[in-house]
Amino acid sequence: TAAAAATQHTYTALSYSDGSATLSFTVDPETDRWTWADDPDFPLDDTTVTELCQLAANLKPQQTLTPDGTMESYQLDESQVFLSLTDASGAVTTLTFGKPTTDGTSYYALKNGDESTVYIYDGAVVEKLSVPIYSMMELPVLPALTGKTLVSITFDGEVPTVLTAQRSDGGGEEEATWRSGGANVTDSPAAQGLLRELETLTLDRCVDYKPTAEAVSLCGFDTPAAQVEAVYRTEGGAEQAFTLTVGAQSLGGSGRYIRIGGDDTVYEAAADSLTNLLAIAAGGLEG
Repeated sequence: TAAAAATQHTYTALSYSDGSATLSFTVDPETDRWTWADDPDFPLDDTTVTELCQLAANLKPQQTLTPDGTMESYQLDESQVFLSLTDASGAVTTLTFGKPTTDGTSYYALKNGDESTVYIYDGAVVEKLSVPIYSMMELPVLPALTGKTLVSITFDGEVPTVLTAQRSDGGGEEEATWRSGGANVTDSPAAQGLLRELETLTLDRCVDYKPTAEAVSLCGFDTPAAQVEAVYRTEGGAEQAFTLTVGAQSLGGSGRYIRIGGDDTVYEAAADSLTNLLAIAAGGLEG
């Protein structure tokens, strides 16, 4: 098609499997960007897909064998590990990978199912086939929540706590005096710790992009450990609200399940980056 001919990509579609999970990607002809075929709206960081395409485009066999036995000896008889690529002309190339070679750095493979020739390819391609879809998610950029941009921080929970910033210049670049319930809490270690946590908050990974109700419950969002709304000023001076909901500890124990705004997606953040936030949510500033 004309759209395919105009693409900047060597390939326009790609599928791969590590033997347990299959992922498929296509180039959107309107944007000329890679999308996840199962959910084109998924915020895909296409680095892995692009690297696979580059590896495939430059792939040359290290060795070519005429097999003297069955495919079973190369573990190619029932292999589910494959990479399939469609180029701009619509031609499909499929590489099926068997067992690694003796040194473990290369793999036996078939091209387009032709059993008359067995190829040996560098293992870099096979390594890429095990990258899960959530590892390819472009994580959302969090707003700049700093001592200079924050207006208020509200905890919604058993112990409602509100911290309000006071600035003599009416909301410019001056560091704030923080008040809660009328008291000046600026020098409170918990308040200072909370401000540091909000400023440096990062999402480590996506846990579940479109979670079921059961998954939401398992992640602890039926009774969240903390619900926080931070009102801040943008660079243009407009006030915006950022909401953060903290669920249960992650299965590994070193993280916490997180949701941001009204987004259903479940992320994970390091538990030790939320210590003060969770303490205030549980017991107020004196907790």
